[in-house]
Amino acid sequence: MSLTVPRTCTELGAADEDRLRERDSRPLASYRDEQAYVLLGDPGAGKTTALKTECEALGADALSITARDFATFDPDDHPKWEGKTLFIDGLDEVRVGAVDARTPFDKIRAHLAKLGKPRFRLSCRHADWLGRNDRRNLVSVSPQDSQVTVLGLDPLSETQVAQIVDARTRIGDVNEFIRKARETGIADLLENPQTLLLLADVMAGKGTWPTSRLDLFDRACALMIEETNEEHSIALHQPPTPELLDA
Repeated sequence: MSLTVPRTCTELGAADEDRLRERDSRPLASYRDEQAYVLLGDPGAGKTTALKTECEALGADALSITARDFATFDPDDHPKWEGKTLFIDGLDEVRVGAVDARTPFDKIRAHLAKLGKPRFRLSCRHADWLGRNDRRNLVSVSPQDSQVTVLGLDPLSETQVAQIVDARTRIGDVNEFIRKARETGIADLLENPQTLLLLADVMAGKGTWPTSRLDLFDRACALMIEETNEEHSIALHQPPTPELLDA
């Protein structure tokens, strides 16, 4: 069963962009009337899913595209981009490995300008957002040069954690799972959808609880390399586990 929980976010003022401070949070859906916003979050926090949900809510008036594709392809060759609210996902992914982080960002800005400054939403990891500099440069390509709202995606609430675990994992007692995670000292792993689901998958095997994020990732990798197809398992020679993990 698939479940997408409505997410909340915290609006960041220009002075707060370099550190997420506790402020009033609101549903991301409440920002649908904004001309332009940027959604920041840690890896695995759910930025892509949140943007996809918002794009689907706007129907034919919106279009979802990766930042890589938007920066690469000429808008003249993609007339379907015109007149839409654009949901551009993954600014951080085009900045990784770039000699100058501004170069791919400027390509996105140039294409927004070429499209006539449409409404847009842009996602990025906190670590790859250049704060006030990025915000200021986006204003020049926002509709009517309007201000760009910067949002920090909030961690999952305990209610959302319970809903996700109950719907998408094989954990029997959700409340006990949450209690044990807090007791073990890894409660922060529950607040991120990616690490939450990894933790649930690992613990569905009834193993001992991981003691850290590194321990969790090690055990998740071991889980991922298991051959789940019985026919493949019988027919193929399975290399030793260390070789698979190295690969």
